[in-house]
Amino acid sequence: ILAFDEWELSLSRGSAFNPKWLMPGESLVSILWKFACANVLSGDALMHLISPCVDPSEGIALVRDDIELSRLCRILRLPEGVLRVSLLDTTLPCRPHPAFRYCRLCAAHGYHSVLYQLEDEDRCPAHHQALDTRCPYCGSETPYIVSARVIAAPFRCLSCRFHCSYGRLSLLSTIPAMRRQDRVSIRRRLLLRMGNTVEDEGSEPQPYCD
Repeated sequence: ILAFDEWELSLSRGSAFNPKWLMPGESLVSILWKFACANVLSGDALMHLISPCVDPSEGIALVRDDIELSRLCRILRLPEGVLRVSLLDTTLPCRPHPAFRYCRLCAAHGYHSVLYQLEDEDRCPAHHQALDTRCPYCGSETPYIVSARVIAAPFRCLSCRFHCSYGRLSLLSTIPAMRRQDRVSIRRRLLLRMGNTVEDEGSEPQPYCD
């Protein structure tokens, strides 16, 4: 078993992750689930890599003020713009929802949008379904944080481990599961809510953070 510093050294040489696996406005927790699966990382190991001063069992809020963006860029090797959009902006007038909110059809595609955590967003712009916060099986809610337990349970209830979606799709699939019109609908809603912070789809990616 690799020690935490050995994990960081190993990932610095290259990680198994393809930015094409991401969708517009993908939340950081959704990105981390894919990254952990692709690199066979435990929740404790990934928490240590992205926030070494945080207790992995306690976790950290998914807001820009609480996460070191430059470190996140270095570990995930993703453009700063993508990661900035993946985190909640506490300066926005709308309050973030404290519980993990999801569209069950999006969850079946291995996707969660940062939009779903805005309290005044109540429906998925792609599937037009009401957003859920409670487990379909036991009715429990999962807090919207990233912790070792959350990372270890992608799209699953923390209480009973029931899957959030109607079905299962591999998080490692390199084939986009959503239709193009669904991705466009999500992107349009993102642009409406977040404006210029959202990069144009198909544009050249920004450089990685140093």
